[in-house]
Amino acid sequence: MALCCKTVKLVALCYVDGEVGCQPHGAAAWCKPAENERLCMETVKLRTTRGTEFVGHVAVPAEGARGALVVLHEAFGVTPHMKRVCKDYADQGYAVIAPAMLSLALGKPEGAVLPQTKNGLDEARRLIEATDPEDLLGLVQACVDWGRAQGLKVATVGFCWGGSVSYKAASLLENIDACVCYYGGQIHELCKVAQPKCATLVHLAELDRYIPIEAATANLAAFDTAAKVHVYEADHGFNRDDGVTYDPGAALVAR
Repeated sequence: MALCCKTVKLVALCYVDGEVGCQPHGAAAWCKPAENERLCMETVKLRTTRGTEFVGHVAVPAEGARGALVVLHEAFGVTPHMKRVCKDYADQGYAVIAPAMLSLALGKPEGAVLPQTKNGLDEARRLIEATDPEDLLGLVQACVDWGRAQGLKVATVGFCWGGSVSYKAASLLENIDACVCYYGGQIHELCKVAQPKCATLVHLAELDRYIPIEAATANLAAFDTAAKVHVYEADHGFNRDDGVTYDPGAALVAR
């Protein structure tokens, strides 16, 4: 399949007894034949620094990568939309990995994809609340190390829940060269505690119902003066191309 990644180029990093090891890993045939070929992504299995196993969905460019991106998903998991985001970045020349963050609370490496409904959001909130924050940072670190093992600079790019994770990880972890945060719900509080040690770009939505926009912009201006903050006349989730709040204009400018 022309748009699927070449497994031979992939290396999964796992932590065993505190040491980083390399483990080749083949493709996981999770895509059903009827699904869009473009959304069929390779997977690798990695371990957090605590040893918790999780799956990372991977997309790589046809030729040498210009850098690596850790794409941190919205509350609903590695959805078809998030896979399209990954593929688009790969088309731009980046090696991309999207870890299944919900796996940590579920206790199964592949995590879950939740419906974009009230019930799905309620379940997402329950799982996020049950996720160990230190193990979550260890998950991001494993993905960063995956990119570093390929000799690449690494950036984190997060959306919604992942936006907050991107900001926090860039503040506390090593070897992250840049971070991008789309409408992260906790950024207005996180920025008061610690700030990213790298170039930071924050995308916020003026009409966001989940983020106190005035507090977010004020706190970022006061505590994280180095961050570039863009506010769009749009709603939460404006980048999600299959959501009711999708705003193609804002999404294009943010990209």
